[in-house]
Amino acid sequence: MVKGWSGIAVITCLVMSCTNEAPKNANTPEDEPALNGFSGPLEYAVVPDNVVHDTLLVQVALNLQDGTNIMVASNIEEKFEGLRLYHYRALPDSSAEVLSVSVPAYDSWSMLPTFFGPGKGMNGSWMAANFGERESWGQKLFWCENGFQDRGFIDLAFPEHVVEEDTSYLKRTTIAPFMRVGYSNDTTLFMFDCDSVYIYDDLKGHADYVVPSASIRYTYHPTTGLVLWMNGVPRTPKTNT
Repeated sequence: MVKGWSGIAVITCLVMSCTNEAPKNANTPEDEPALNGFSGPLEYAVVPDNVVHDTLLVQVALNLQDGTNIMVASNIEEKFEGLRLYHYRALPDSSAEVLSVSVPAYDSWSMLPTFFGPGKGMNGSWMAANFGERESWGQKLFWCENGFQDRGFIDLAFPEHVVEEDTSYLKRTTIAPFMRVGYSNDTTLFMFDCDSVYIYDDLKGHADYVVPSASIRYTYHPTTGLVLWMNGVPRTPKTNT
């Protein structure tokens, strides 16, 4: 029997436009845009046990409110690929009709998805899947329409300051709840509604430091891909494969 966690999970699908270098028609203003009009994560309920599966070990499954579900699962027999996302429809006999499968998370222990509009579920929406072990490694981004379309990686985490007894330390947690998505013509903008973000790679030779969230955004444009911007200046992105 597939096992699911109880509660409400925030899922977010993200629309993005990637850029190898910022084109002049990227529709991204020179000044940092405000968060007015940007949308946050969509909320989907966790699904209780609703299918029988002999080969998958399920971490969590969510109801996408369109008659289908998405689950985070790995093979019962451990494999190198590790976790994947499975979009499926539960059938009356408790079996699952698998509709699409994402790329694997490999050595990550987490692949928890967060969805954003403009669509719902797997019908034209964006998703950020949190990768990591005990802490976040960042977000794999997907465009969700006719399957999981890989759109690159957001190298950010939320810097949470934790105090335990007499010890204070920085814990890197998922940035997904703070992500906000907006649109300017055919460009999608991703911004972060928090004071600061932890950046793993600024694509200019610096890594692993905290910066004000207002200095960071990502854009996605169909002709150029996912682009990191810092202080209004585009950075050369990594490959989106």
